[in-house]
Amino acid sequence: MDKIKENRKIKITIIGDKDVGKTSILNAYLDRNVYNPATTIGIDFFTQSIAIEDQRCSVTLWDTAGAERFQALTQTYLRDSDIIIVVYDLAKKTSNIGFWMRQVEQNRCGIVGILGNKTDLTRLNTEHLPDILFPWTRQNWKIVMGKCSSRKSTSVKTFFRRCLKEIVKTDLEEPFEMPAVTFVGKKHENRTCCT
Repeated sequence: MDKIKENRKIKITIIGDKDVGKTSILNAYLDRNVYNPATTIGIDFFTQSIAIEDQRCSVTLWDTAGAERFQALTQTYLRDSDIIIVVYDLAKKTSNIGFWMRQVEQNRCGIVGILGNKTDLTRLNTEHLPDILFPWTRQNWKIVMGKCSSRKSTSVKTFFRRCLKEIVKTDLEEPFEMPAVTFVGKKHENRTCCT
């Protein structure tokens, strides 16, 4: 039987425009009420302990407010995130993914999730995601894309699990670097050939 590895701390920050359903997605993931959630003022956070593969993970989930007046505050909480999930609304014609990716760019993290919400509503968004994300995908960013309905927790949990598996996999793939070793020998006295 494989032994579960020690606790790995993972910080997930969820960002996106106002009213795209960030809080509902988080509530769906945590098996909380997704109907009529209170508007997030500033920031909110939750913790969860889960096992991914053979790694025990202590996950901190940060829910940010999408209103413009809170964007400076959001930038502070993006720092040190292992996973940043950008949520957009599939029921709107356009998204602000480019804007949010530029915010992510200032705080490079291990995995970026791009999650389209509201698959249960009429889809109006016709943007071509690979075109929007091209500046980042050509830089070999690890981007996980998906769609969900916050009213169907299975789709939300599947997406979060995909992101978490990627971060654990990234940990395993990181190259091992040999520490620098300095050899210190005896100091030889200065000698000249004729003494």
